[in-house]
Amino acid sequence: MVYIKIIFSTSILLSYLFLFNSFSVHAQDFQKGINVDIARKDYSLKSLKKIVDTIHENNGDYLQLHFSDNENYAIESQFFKHENIASQNYLSQQELKNLIHYSNKLNIMVVPEFDLPSHSKAWLLLLKNENSNLHENIVSDYSDETIDFFSNQKALEISKRQIKEILNLFHQPNFQKEQRIVLGGDEVPGGKSYQNDFINFMNEIGEYAYQNGYEPQIWNDSITKNGLKLLKNYFSVIFWKQSNNENNEPGITVEDFLDYNFKVYNYNFYSLYFLPSKNYSPTDIEEQTSYISWAYNHNSFYYLKNPYYEVDSLNIQGSALSFWGEHATGMREEEVLNQELPLIRTYLNK
Repeated sequence: MVYIKIIFSTSILLSYLFLFNSFSVHAQDFQKGINVDIARKDYSLKSLKKIVDTIHENNGDYLQLHFSDNENYAIESQFFKHENIASQNYLSQQELKNLIHYSNKLNIMVVPEFDLPSHSKAWLLLLKNENSNLHENIVSDYSDETIDFFSNQKALEISKRQIKEILNLFHQPNFQKEQRIVLGGDEVPGGKSYQNDFINFMNEIGEYAYQNGYEPQIWNDSITKNGLKLLKNYFSVIFWKQSNNENNEPGITVEDFLDYNFKVYNYNFYSLYFLPSKNYSPTDIEEQTSYISWAYNHNSFYYLKNPYYEVDSLNIQGSALSFWGEHATGMREEEVLNQELPLIRTYLNK
């Protein structure tokens, strides 16, 4: 994804305050979480536990781990060694189990995010180290960061094999019938042009997760109106921003997903995105905290003409504040946490 960090002035703040004064519908079991990009920025177990502590202390519900992207596959896997990719850092399976156990004791669920079919360059390269022929059989012929989603049975088989390992690693009996797994679906090269193939691929892996006790989730931006008709309802939708469709016209909306009875989670591209960076001063963080305190609303979604478009529905099931790591690679973990933790507190207490 292309990610941004927003800092707004007081004058802009005042111009939008009127948006948040009206009554809105709120799902009784609405969940608030934190999404952490550990693929681009490595976090120690100790640092992740500090984030979990902050989620717990401020009545949050879940930690989402974005561990797979083009730069890294940041958890240990039985299917490949971590060699010859941009980042050598990852959580061992024992560390991951430790984190999950610690989180669950605090009633915090841990949600895995395994991005498919795109944003897959790292794990495909790791697989190539083990079996170059297998890699050649399943990688897209037009994008080395994308697994071939065109009715490629071997690609489906290997995707499900990886998903099975993840489902087993993240199994949390405390959250039986509540667990979710994010399976990607964002920024897929060719996805909009070949919507049937893309949606069929997502339905296949989504059904596999669903049959194994997880609710699969998909990012919204590569789905068109035609694809929406094909997408299975065992998915819930992570809506980060309205995108243009294949004709460069405004794409589908939250209301479109709700009309098809999908549950929706709000990951607003403006108010719920932040990229830690050495360039930010304590004053910048204070301004970002102020921005979140007025800009975030559980039902304010990023639309092309309005980044705070309100949609009322009981099918809006949750939201998450995301921290993306591509600008944080040179930062010490303490520096990263000093920027993230105040924002987490503000968001969870809004």
